Amino acid sequence: PEQSTGDTINTSQSLPLFTLKNPLKKAAIRNLNLFEPRWLKMIDQVTKEKDPMFGCVRCTNKFYSAISVNGEEGRYADIIFEKEGTIATIQELKEGKRPVSGDRKVNVAIQGGDSFVVDESNLSVTDDGYMVATNESPTNIVHDGDNASPSQAESSRIVVVVGLLHGNGVVDLLSKS
Repeated sequence: PEQSTGDTINTSQSLPLFTLKNPLKKAAIRNLNLFEPRWLKMIDQVTKEKDPMFGCVRCTNKFYSAISVNGEEGRYADIIFEKEGTIATIQELKEGKRPVSGDRKVNVAIQGGDSFVVDESNLSVTDDGYMVATNESPTNIVHDGDNASPSQAESSRIVVVVGLLHGNGVVDLLSKS
């Protein structure tokens, strides 16, 4: 019999994707300090699910510029990320406030699980500004010990328009350069 290169997971509707500079490894614990509105909304949505999990993909490049989103200031992001990612499960979640502004923040401890490969034809962006891989065709899981094909390690270039800015001056800095 032919050997399978991976199994599929049922992600109910979609698998939210979180971008990281350094890849999340299987069994590794990573602490995330989330304060951007899009990531707070993603975590709120994920924690409503029976099995709270999301995908982490390594982002190799981001370029931001200012645009109007629904008549308000927003930003355009051109993101390049690796197609192979890691399922993250939430181990601990702590609500908090940012010291100066008092705005909401969430500290999340996540643990890396199995690897998956994003099919770019199944990518979309939520109205809240984070990416999701839909399950129109299932997400492929690559278990430890499986060898991913070279095409699975390729990068995808997509354009993401994220929601309202979070007052940190990023667009102002970028517009001056």
